[in-house]
Amino acid sequence: MKYEFRNFKEEYYDMIHRFLVELSEENLVHINWNWARFEWMYFHPEFDRSLIDKIGLWFMDDEIVGVAIYDHYMGEAFFAAKMGHEELEQTILDYVIANFQDENGIGLAVNDEDTRMQTLLTENGFLKEEHAENILELPIDFSVCTFEQDSLLTLEKLDIGHDLYKHHELLWKGFDHEGETPVDEETMYKQERMLSAPHLNTELHVIAKKEKEEYVSYCGLWYDEKTDYVYVEPVCTIPKYRKMGSAKKVLLEALQRAHKLGAKRAFVISDDEFYKKIGFKQNSHFTFYWYKQ
Repeated sequence: MKYEFRNFKEEYYDMIHRFLVELSEENLVHINWNWARFEWMYFHPEFDRSLIDKIGLWFMDDEIVGVAIYDHYMGEAFFAAKMGHEELEQTILDYVIANFQDENGIGLAVNDEDTRMQTLLTENGFLKEEHAENILELPIDFSVCTFEQDSLLTLEKLDIGHDLYKHHELLWKGFDHEGETPVDEETMYKQERMLSAPHLNTELHVIAKKEKEEYVSYCGLWYDEKTDYVYVEPVCTIPKYRKMGSAKKVLLEALQRAHKLGAKRAFVISDDEFYKKIGFKQNSHFTFYWYKQ
């Protein structure tokens, strides 16, 4: 087969989205790198956009059949070829090794059941590491989404125009950043860009407010009607309101909304007991393989 290599351009974004949607239609061996993880990363403030033209794409007849993508910055990456184009994998891996290493090398997360990929990596000098990613799954139905209401807690969809600063402060505190929440122009531009992701449905991004004022918890779900699943990213609560049930309530509220749109299951990259107590169970496990030249 004759393939054409191209470096990333903004005009290819939707094509990568479609590639990742279709990749997980065939099987879930790459579900840790579903379309929503890519979109969340691509619009995230910490994504190193100065490297963006390093993303590698392999085309056949103007259709993407293979990708190589760094994870936020150099040092970790993802690559895959569509079913029927497995012959591309060695070429893509060579590209990853040549272009995505940092001073510590390059790490790739591989599904523990993907023995063919494990063999390819070990034959190319990769070593298995202890670092791993865990994928939990929850079937969504209304029985899962029921919860006791709290008269002091208001659950609302994210209002980007109104909530930008408070949402940013909630994320800052919810992920335990130190010091005052930065609100300089560059920071807020990045926050606004994060919320401009093309498939972000504000109905599925739920904020919990205490007494309708203080922002307490947040859950974001990502859904594409071409799939049957939602991807959970992120869930957080500011420190002084933790262990009071608000994170569970925003997640269940968001899942209930997703179910009404047609989602049948949810995936999250986590091994946290918080999700397991709600009913999430093991879907798959990914172990990192590391290469250093």
